[in-house]
Amino acid sequence: MDTILFSDTVGGIMVERIKREASFNMVSKHFHNEYEIYYLVSGERFYFIEKQTYDVKKGSLVIIDRNQIHKTVGTNTTHHDRILMLITEEALEPIFQLYDNIDMRSFFTKNSGVIELNEAGQHYVEELLFGIIREMKEKHTSYEFVTKAKLAELLIFATRCKNGENATLKSETIQTEKYKKINEIAEYITQNYQYNISLADISEDFYISKCYLSRIFKEITGFTVNEYINIIRIKKAQQLLENTDYSITQIAGLVGYDSITYFEKVFKKYTEISPLKYRKKLMKLKQIG
Repeated sequence: MDTILFSDTVGGIMVERIKREASFNMVSKHFHNEYEIYYLVSGERFYFIEKQTYDVKKGSLVIIDRNQIHKTVGTNTTHHDRILMLITEEALEPIFQLYDNIDMRSFFTKNSGVIELNEAGQHYVEELLFGIIREMKEKHTSYEFVTKAKLAELLIFATRCKNGENATLKSETIQTEKYKKINEIAEYITQNYQYNISLADISEDFYISKCYLSRIFKEITGFTVNEYINIIRIKKAQQLLENTDYSITQIAGLVGYDSITYFEKVFKKYTEISPLKYRKKLMKLKQIG
């Protein structure tokens, strides 16, 4: 049974707290343009990020960069209580400008991953998160400003955690044979996305049946093998669109597509915008910045 304790969106910041008493596996394919902060109030979850799976326990803070692949699934612990924040680039811009001297713009890129907080760290983070929820609930004068101020404080705290204050950065991943195999395959796809690789090729290279590979890959990552290949390619294409002057046709070839028409179709499927419009949008944002 799911209990939605809170859900609201203010100025590009969505906050949701849900308590679940039964086993739950995220079914939606998580790959989005918002930044994400996830805090586990209680319980335990397996959390797949990019190409690794982590055992996330109570009091863990998870930082997800824009367009990072991620998914949570249940463990033997059936219940969990979590707070989720999705934050747009526009919502963070005032924070980026205010704290520009400490390089907040690269915060999510540098700090993505799982942070295990000690008791003092958990208390501090929960005070901030519950304070944000309270501000969004009560909507007193300047509540949006206070919400963003508390978010900025949370980001600074997480930056300090990187230096070992009140926390441990979780580096070890789940090492059962099934999870190790999927981590290896995800790494293989990440390194070879530009080539013509298929489910059959991977199945043969890793000595695993196509049926079993398809089932466990979808179970752990939330994606089919082909979807994962396409997403890795599109993520690389986004980087090339932003950082190079290559034409759309050249980029399509560099990330593994023989057909520019198919490349544009897949790109739009995952980003809801064409490659050309994506590049123009980036150029416009750079001009504004």
